[in-house]
Amino acid sequence: MFDPFKNLPGKFSTNDGTIDFYLRVRSLLNKKKVVLDLGAVEGNWFNDKKNNKLRKSIQFLKNDVKKFYSVDIDKAVLKNKSSHQNLLIKNNLIPLKNSSVDIIICDWVFEHIESPYLFIKEINRVLKKGGTICSRTPHKYNYFSLVSNILEGSSIKDILLKKIQPGRKEYFKSFYKLNTKKEINIYFKKYSKKIFIFTPDPAYYFDLKIFYFFFQIIHLVFPKFFSGILICFLKK
Repeated sequence: MFDPFKNLPGKFSTNDGTIDFYLRVRSLLNKKKVVLDLGAVEGNWFNDKKNNKLRKSIQFLKNDVKKFYSVDIDKAVLKNKSSHQNLLIKNNLIPLKNSSVDIIICDWVFEHIESPYLFIKEINRVLKKGGTICSRTPHKYNYFSLVSNILEGSSIKDILLKKIQPGRKEYFKSFYKLNTKKEINIYFKKYSKKIFIFTPDPAYYFDLKIFYFFFQIIHLVFPKFFSGILICFLKK
């Protein structure tokens, strides 16, 4: 198995998207905050024994806040061990009171939203005034997003996803309706926004050196959006 970072201290990339995103999320936290992890499923990152220990410690937030909820439409969320409480979404409703949450984390969620207005209406309901939505999502014109769109619904996509994400038990359909700066600005027009494109090192290279360097060249040569992810901090 090829690991390009195994000889580096900490064994993580200098362009690690998870570390960058969660360090920024952490900068917003304190012991008074209530946090909702939306689309958490069962917390594959927490259960993955191959996950970098430092990355996992940065991603593990529940000990640093007042309350940490894991929420999803999938019943697998009820098995999540990274939160204080797990909640199941029913009829598109999050089972929490109005204005009860300070931070909403949407990590690899925006790409799966089919009805943005319905989605935003509900998260806006539970988010306090002054609260923040923290999102990490593939850019709409990222090469992975483009291939995903082309292969959507095919057995080829299922095979590829199982190969590059072997720990996942279920894969959700992607729509990419909230995956450009323009779309974020349209749908979250009443929010103040900090949006940027982050270009991580290749994540999916089938553990093969030749694929890693092939994708690395793409990341270096092509425009940022073609290999980048969209990082959004949206304040209500």
